[in-house]
Amino acid sequence: MASALKPRLAALLESLPPTPPQSKLDELVKKTVSESSDSSSPENRKSQWEFLLKNQVFDLACTEGRALKADSSLYYSQLRDLLDVVLAFTEQEACEQTLPFLVLQDLLETQTIASCSHIFSWIEERASRLTEGLVPEKGKALILLRTLNDLLRRLSKMGSTTIFCGRILTFLSGVFPLCERSGVNLRGEYGPTWEGVKAPVENAQDVAMEEEEEKDKMQVDEEPKKAEPEDTKADFYNTFWSLQLPFSKPPLFAVIPVIKEATAKERAMMGSRAVGAVSLKRKREPDAEENSSVTEYFFAKFLTSPDLLDLEIADTHFRRQFLFQLAILLTHLQTFTKAAKSSWASSRNRSLQMDFTLEPPQAEWVQETYNKVMDELKQTTPNGRTFADTVAAILEREKNWVKWKNELCPTFDKAPWSAEIDGQKVDLEGATRDVRRKMREPSEEWPWRLGTEPLTEIWDMGYRDLTDLQRPFHAGDVKDFVKRVKQIDGRIALRQKKLAVVAEAKAAAQAAVKAEPPEVVMESGETPSSEDTSSPLHPSLPAKPGAAEAVPIPVVAPAPSSDDQIIMLEEAKQRLAWLALRTARDQHLQHFGKIGTGDIELLAKEIEIEAEKRVQDELAAGEEVGSASPASMTVSSKRVLVTGGAGYIGSHVIYTLQKTRRYKIVSLDNSHNSTPKSLERVSALSRSELPADASERDIDTTVIENHACDLTKRDEIRAVFEKYGKGGIWGVVHIAAYKAVGESVEIPLTYYENNVAATLYLLQVMNEYDCHRVVYSSSATVYGIPPTIPIPETTRLKADSPYGKTKVVCETMLDDLCHSDSKWSAISLRYFNPAGAHPSGMIGEDPKGRPGNLLPLLSAMAVGRVDASTLTVFGNDYPTPDGTCVRDYLHILDLAAGHLLALESLTSDTIFDPDARYKAYNLGQGRGISVLEIIEAMRKATGFDFKYEIIGRRRGDVPDLTADPALAEKELGFKANQDLAVMCRDLWNFQSKNPNGYDN
Repeated sequence: MASALKPRLAALLESLPPTPPQSKLDELVKKTVSESSDSSSPENRKSQWEFLLKNQVFDLACTEGRALKADSSLYYSQLRDLLDVVLAFTEQEACEQTLPFLVLQDLLETQTIASCSHIFSWIEERASRLTEGLVPEKGKALILLRTLNDLLRRLSKMGSTTIFCGRILTFLSGVFPLCERSGVNLRGEYGPTWEGVKAPVENAQDVAMEEEEEKDKMQVDEEPKKAEPEDTKADFYNTFWSLQLPFSKPPLFAVIPVIKEATAKERAMMGSRAVGAVSLKRKREPDAEENSSVTEYFFAKFLTSPDLLDLEIADTHFRRQFLFQLAILLTHLQTFTKAAKSSWASSRNRSLQMDFTLEPPQAEWVQETYNKVMDELKQTTPNGRTFADTVAAILEREKNWVKWKNELCPTFDKAPWSAEIDGQKVDLEGATRDVRRKMREPSEEWPWRLGTEPLTEIWDMGYRDLTDLQRPFHAGDVKDFVKRVKQIDGRIALRQKKLAVVAEAKAAAQAAVKAEPPEVVMESGETPSSEDTSSPLHPSLPAKPGAAEAVPIPVVAPAPSSDDQIIMLEEAKQRLAWLALRTARDQHLQHFGKIGTGDIELLAKEIEIEAEKRVQDELAAGEEVGSASPASMTVSSKRVLVTGGAGYIGSHVIYTLQKTRRYKIVSLDNSHNSTPKSLERVSALSRSELPADASERDIDTTVIENHACDLTKRDEIRAVFEKYGKGGIWGVVHIAAYKAVGESVEIPLTYYENNVAATLYLLQVMNEYDCHRVVYSSSATVYGIPPTIPIPETTRLKADSPYGKTKVVCETMLDDLCHSDSKWSAISLRYFNPAGAHPSGMIGEDPKGRPGNLLPLLSAMAVGRVDASTLTVFGNDYPTPDGTCVRDYLHILDLAAGHLLALESLTSDTIFDPDARYKAYNLGQGRGISVLEIIEAMRKATGFDFKYEIIGRRRGDVPDLTADPALAEKELGFKANQDLAVMCRDLWNFQSKNPNGYDN
């Protein structure tokens, strides 16, 4: 008997500590089982242990009510320990494998929802042990599945138990495949057939007792009798329940005519509004009756109301719901036709416990009734046709689910793909090995180097941008004629190439047919006779009027050719050469003797050499005059003023300008976020790179004339320009500005004063002293949130911050100025994200206070300059490769080179439009880099293990800001060559050598 094992179980439970570890519990259970091995047979011992363990668990479960009022945590702890004991006994094979699941089934049926949640938490924690060796649709798997399904039926799908339901469903989806869950659920049975209702019979003994009680009542004066209401309760009860039989097995759906009548009545009352007509008259008040029957549900107050059925049928939503359910039943019946049942009916399929088949007349009736239901749905308002189409779509899609269920829920797993090659069965990797190897081979060179044949042809013809097509050719300088001649040369070369291809094809065709007689080949190779040679189209030009001797001007004759197009193009070249010589006759006649047979390209070169020589002579003359004036420019150097020259960008721009040895630098800076020490290092760096035999002029270009100047004060700017006189400063690179986006939101007026007003004062003073060339430092913030990525210069300017808006205002100011006065030429450079430093580590970024940009902040963290253990990353859910924001970074020296190119382009006529000498360019790399990529690159460069924390998005951050630098590359020759690794290396080199910046 179990009494022999009861003391052992009690001793085991007393020896257990609270929440014992699994190893300790297994050891104690194993010891207890081994000590009781001689008490009875193994089968008897299993039954005895199961009985004792169940009693122990259920005795504790009976105390739930009192335990929850006292200390629920103690009760749940004891319950979990007992369940662990039951599981341990099962794992020691002292009990059947189904014991834990049977105990759980009884527990979950008797406990409260709160306790069930704690029990299910135990199931989740012990899932790996409970589901070990689980066989689908057998044994403990079947018990566990049905237990959790019963628990789901107890819970509400809404309200406080929604999360609990989700936990159960998540557990089921992880343990049971969908086909197994559905297959097990199919094994249920339908309810019994309705057999009607019988009227209740009153107990005669109860009637007698009631009569006796009436006799014992105290006699009192009788009150006037009132009319007793009829006993409608019993009648309603019998009537209501007696209707269940015809509803459970309806012989026909007689309710459809009733619904049809109600729909017709509703449409008649609504009139034109039922079909969606709109009245042209303006209503003063809303029609309450119209909305009440269409957009609201009717809720009956009394179940016993005699008008209940009429009120429900009058409700459109009720009728639709009824018809929808009826359509579902009819669709279900259609699966019982003889043809449909043959596809799913089998001895193994017990999902439908009905031995029933629709005969052809019955199937026809079902189909007709279904059509009537769908037609009636279309008549309901509003949007009946749309609603009916939606119902039809839902029912059609449900057929696939029903078909899968009827087929006993076959598994979704499919065998791996395979193919038979050379008599062997191989997988996908083996079958595609040769194809993938061929894909790795270098592809053939594309015949059209610019992508397509038309685009390549246009390029070969000499066209470079849309302006070449928009503006017709006008006779002007010799170089304009040279450009036009080169375009024609391109067209001639293209035509000759086509003719060569045609000739090769013709020769191949002739070889295929083994050639014709020799005379045919000779005819195909005929060349024009000497009689076809025409004389030059234009005679020699007359001598220059007043010249002592006339100089004949030879004209190039067209090359012999049999192709009409090439002949026309050669004549056009001849004509252009004649026009070019005629245009240059008055000013450049002295070069005509050097150009041989009228080569206008050579003539253009001679003119250019003469112009350069003239400039050198003027500079030499300026040196002689300037020797008496300290403020004058030195020979071969132009004085350039750089505002903000001591800052991060300004110092690298000055270094790049000095490296050319063509510019003398004047710096203006108020040391707001910089230090003059940076200029000292720039000068030292420039001097160290001079050759040993450097001239005095080269040495002089390394000297920086620095002026402490506040650009918001016009008099201080004028004092600097006055020192050098009118024309003393050749051009200006304007970099000085406040640039913190967040700060600009807090103090917008300060930003407008320092960025906009200062630029206005600078331009006014420049105009006073005949300085009309400016390179302006703008920003990518002028684009705001760009509509396209990468961002071209044609993107609309729509800045979001006050800082960005100041840049837009300044660009607009420069654009208007250049349109108003042809003397001005200006270029705006829209920076993206400059980074890095000079490779020597002598100059770099040294912001005051906590750095506001990512890269300098990381370097300051690595060197210990910023006391921060964790970097904050704002958002990782952007539509980017790793979810963090993407920005375009370029090396600071590449950015500085862009300033040099822009400065030298201010005198060019090729990049500006005829109506205004102003243009804006993006300076970027053209490739976006995410925040996490930056962190990883700095980790490699510094060796510092950066910790970061991802929080929510920051307001105003744009997912992607990547430049399209194609225009700057095409017109300025700009190219950002250095990659992210070089930027991080140079930045860390400067930071590690200067941990405190320039204050070392």
